[in-house]
Amino acid sequence: MKPQYLLLSILLILACSNRNTPQAVCEDFIYNYYQRADQTAALQLCHGLAAEKLKDEIERVSEVRVPGQQFDEMPKIEYELTGKEEATHVLFNYKLTIEIRGTTTHTRKVVIHTEEIDGRWKVINFDEY
Repeated sequence: MKPQYLLLSILLILACSNRNTPQAVCEDFIYNYYQRADQTAALQLCHGLAAEKLKDEIERVSEVRVPGQQFDEMPKIEYELTGKEEATHVLFNYKLTIEIRGTTTHTRKVVIHTEEIDGRWKVINFDEY
């Protein structure tokens, strides 16, 4: 199989995968908010208090940041699911390990609260501790 067809097949499989699950929404949120520092993309996954937090943050950084601005060098972030509670909402606990330029490492714990709203899973709150 030619490399371009293999790549196309992989992209097609990823595009067709179901990202409308509580865990997929959490992982997409972590990727956009923490890994890419893209609050606008993360906002698309949010509702309620989480959306309010991100709108406030976007407004606070708007004077020093162009919408959609990407950074040349991003920290390496690994995350590990450390707990999950289910009911009508799903609450996830993650441990983030953030490595900046291979020298400084920080660890944060993040709680992400999800809820199904109009058939779509959304992040409704998140907190770091």
